[in-house]
Amino acid sequence: MKKISVTIPGGNGRMGKTLLSLIIENEKKYNLASSTCLPDENEVGFDIGLLVGKSKISKELETDSSSLFQNSDVLIDFTVPEATMFHAKKCYENNMSMVIGTTGLSESQEEELSILSKKIPIVYSANFSIGVTLLSSLVSNSTKMLGSEWDIEILEMHHKHKIDAPSGTALLLGKSAAKARGQELSDVKSVSRDGIVGKRKDSEIGFAVLRGGDVVGEHTVLFSHQGERIELVHKATDRSIFASGALRASYWAASADPGFYSLSDVLKNGG
Repeated sequence: MKKISVTIPGGNGRMGKTLLSLIIENEKKYNLASSTCLPDENEVGFDIGLLVGKSKISKELETDSSSLFQNSDVLIDFTVPEATMFHAKKCYENNMSMVIGTTGLSESQEEELSILSKKIPIVYSANFSIGVTLLSSLVSNSTKMLGSEWDIEILEMHHKHKIDAPSGTALLLGKSAAKARGQELSDVKSVSRDGIVGKRKDSEIGFAVLRGGDVVGEHTVLFSHQGERIELVHKATDRSIFASGALRASYWAASADPGFYSLSDVLKNGG
């Protein structure tokens, strides 16, 4: 079995720790080249094995971001948009593959990633759950079959610490529905309803956002018509499902041709 080297920025974050733990558990397939955190964070210099609740591995959490681009095949990024774009440009300069799970990226940032992917493989997804990838396909097919007469609303809930809304996954599902109707989501998206907002537009795709507790992620796509309603639901109960999907994508991306890929592309191409 081929072994690839991986780097993880934000190794002290929720997803960073989960990724590091899985990499250590799968040492026959993955080698951890480097993981970093910000210079002012408490975990600087921590042994990474101990950081994620495992045995000591004699490799510490670093602050020098240049280490992310040395002796590594793939960088996996679940940070924030500004950091993600910095890492993407560095991967481009160092001819490294990249897997991106960061949410909240703007359209212009996504366009820039698409340009960078002409030289390197970039796998970008708002959600690395295999189940959500299937849900997105179901939403697209359902939208086409039901037709424009059915109203579409998307409800999402996450833990109280999540800083962006609607979630990247909710927007991903909305884009699947809009594309199936031949629309741009930005033209039909309705997020905030407060006060006298008037009758619901036939073409709009509505979003409702809930935040609270430690909810990992729940998404419901509702198709409503006179006298009936269909609900497609996905509930994540363990953050490791996203890390597993990202690692699966990284293994595929390490030897992929340059391009801008989704998790669906990875699965369709044997990843």
